[in-house]
Amino acid sequence: MVEGMERKLNPGEILFEEGDKGEVMYLIREGKIKITKGKGEDEKVLAVLKEGDFFGEMAIIESAPRSASAIAATNVSLLVIDKETFRSKIRENPLIEYVLETLSRRLRAADEQMRLLTIKSEERRIVAYIITKAKESGKKVDNGIEISPFSPANLATITGIEENKTKGYVDNLSKAGLITVQENSLVIKGIEDLDDYLRYIALKEKFEKP
Repeated sequence: MVEGMERKLNPGEILFEEGDKGEVMYLIREGKIKITKGKGEDEKVLAVLKEGDFFGEMAIIESAPRSASAIAATNVSLLVIDKETFRSKIRENPLIEYVLETLSRRLRAADEQMRLLTIKSEERRIVAYIITKAKESGKKVDNGIEISPFSPANLATITGIEENKTKGYVDNLSKAGLITVQENSLVIKGIEDLDDYLRYIALKEKFEKP
């Protein structure tokens, strides 16, 4: 039996947000937790977890940022299991460790693709993907944050958008000075700038509706 600390939450209290660093996982002792993706009009409820459910394990298996947000839907009591305690248990069997890490990567990729496909605007879908990749696996370089490997063809497959349209959206971002496309990589000037551009697109679409 894995031991851990206890944490209590009130309804509506945020446990963690998408993009936060993940150092612990949780087991619900009592109450319900809502797992969400995105913010504002793009927010989607992925699941409502209850007593006996566990969550947050993907972040500590991969040492990656949280892939979704967790919010208390009711009064909640949680068992908090830290990264070292969890990893020490799975290290006891190397095969289990390998399987869990592989499944976690596959689930994260599938989860991200599903979220992207719920965004109706193709341009917003492209920008949202670039922001997510920059946060999850971007490498800091002199002129910004590098995403590698990168190609418009792969971006088109992931986002479900025709390749010629994808190239057009990428060209627009490049002309706006928000990104630089290199041979096998893409460098963004800054995540905040792309966040601002994403909000600009959303407002533009809202007020340009007939």
